[in-house]
Amino acid sequence: YHSPYRGYMSTMDAREHFGLGHARRVDSLEVIWPDGRSQVVTDLDVDRMVTLKQGDARHGRREAGAGRCDTCNNASRIFEPLDRALKYRHQTGAFVDYEVQPLLPYEPSRHGPPIAVADVNGDGLDDVFIGGSRGVPGRLFLQRRDGSFIESSEGQPWAADKEYEDWGAVFFDANGDGRPDLYVASGGYQLSPVSRLLQDRLYINRGGGRFVRDSQALPAMPTSTAAVAAGDFTGDGKPDLFVGGRLAPRNYPYPARSYLLRNDGGKFTDVTEEVAPELAHPGGGGMITAAVWIDFDGDGRLDLVTAGEWMPLQFFHIEGGRLRNVTASMGLPPTRGWWYSLSTGDFNHDGHPDLVAGNVGLNFSYTTSPHSRFGVYAADFTGGRTTDIVLTQEIAGTEYPLFGRAKLGPTIYPAALRFPSYASFAAASVAQLFGAAPLHHALHYQTDTFASLYLQNNGDGTFTAVALPNLAQISPIRGILAHDVDGDGNLDLIVAGNLYDTEPNTTPADAGNGLWLKGDGRGHFTPVPPVASGFLAPGDVTGLALIQTPAGKAVLIANNGDSLQAFTIRNR
Repeated sequence: YHSPYRGYMSTMDAREHFGLGHARRVDSLEVIWPDGRSQVVTDLDVDRMVTLKQGDARHGRREAGAGRCDTCNNASRIFEPLDRALKYRHQTGAFVDYEVQPLLPYEPSRHGPPIAVADVNGDGLDDVFIGGSRGVPGRLFLQRRDGSFIESSEGQPWAADKEYEDWGAVFFDANGDGRPDLYVASGGYQLSPVSRLLQDRLYINRGGGRFVRDSQALPAMPTSTAAVAAGDFTGDGKPDLFVGGRLAPRNYPYPARSYLLRNDGGKFTDVTEEVAPELAHPGGGGMITAAVWIDFDGDGRLDLVTAGEWMPLQFFHIEGGRLRNVTASMGLPPTRGWWYSLSTGDFNHDGHPDLVAGNVGLNFSYTTSPHSRFGVYAADFTGGRTTDIVLTQEIAGTEYPLFGRAKLGPTIYPAALRFPSYASFAAASVAQLFGAAPLHHALHYQTDTFASLYLQNNGDGTFTAVALPNLAQISPIRGILAHDVDGDGNLDLIVAGNLYDTEPNTTPADAGNGLWLKGDGRGHFTPVPPVASGFLAPGDVTGLALIQTPAGKAVLIANNGDSLQAFTIRNR
């Protein structure tokens, strides 16, 4: 038996225990169920087990008493499940990443599905593209006047591209004809580093939501990519592209190069070397997961902000047609982390774009701080022509392996041979286990913070970072939407995310249920829990999207290996 909470042959009691001290009886026990229904049981003996059934609970406002929640009935909730939601379930591949790199912290291939939203057929309604996985093509859903969706599949080009893994997608007008075209980023952990299936794709909208693939529009891009952001960084009125390299296939945590693609009238030219040379090299950009174009210094030109795994938030300022890395001048503390998402908006009404960055959170098995950094060494420590991964924790300035001999020994056997006992292995630092020379040639990352952050633009080209409320730190934030949920004129945040596919010794980061963070217009956020808001996203969430429906705005939730969720935001 293997418990996801306590490991092999161990578990924890699923029953809830309440200590009552010297009390002999319980006056009342009130239970609030996840769907908002509640029930009260009275006059209970102590030292007994009470079994409750959700079917016995009732809706509506409860009587005054301990734990009263006047906003927890269905009628007062802002979010409600969308009855006419898309009927879609994401399918994952059968590939097991640990067969390639047994010491991976999680499975990188469990990515997607990406979601892109636009009115592709010109009927004034938002339509939705959902990216596919290997062997399963992407799908385009057209919205109808009644808010339902119908799949547009006949004659669409992605059916012929079903062997690709879709890791990112964005609609934008590539050729200036006024119709949204579709860029799809191709990823894949299991692929060869030179596989043709790493090539990104551009699908041109020929009208009426019918697309064709333009195989000549993009340069050769043999890179596993995910983050795509459209923005006119050349200032010629045409949307250009930043495409972030996610990782080197079969070689975690080595990064991949990124791309700046100039729009030459529907054909795109790789200008990375001349505009931002460091991004053209794998180590320059990092393992990028998200990117946004914003004018963060108020000079009227778009700048670039990127986020990623094992890397800091990075800021690139456009100067003389080149993007210069100005991260060091942003006024921020060190921000190396496991970043998953970025969003932007003016949250304090000062006219300057602020940022929100989703990190892995403060409730994960791995922890980090300026005094005890979490890190990694990666190299071929055994001569087996594979990249071995050693996660580390810094203690009093010395790095020690996070896992012990039982985990590392079978894979990195030279270290196990040098330290044959569990006691000697446990006491050895990383330097003692591997020696100075191998570590000198190894890839080495460390992290500074795992907190998800609100970054307030100070208006002078710098930012002030503030951690999001604690309830937003209980899980990774892999999707962020900036939207005025309750119509009070202040931007709010809708966040969600989990990380299910961690390695077997690490508890999955699955505490997230999704969260509405209510903004006050001054850069502060108050969490509204799911039981009060109605927004519940407990799955392996990998992204969020906002669409317009006849019933109002709705939130789409992408769940890896599971069904798509949708919630309507009720008008207030």
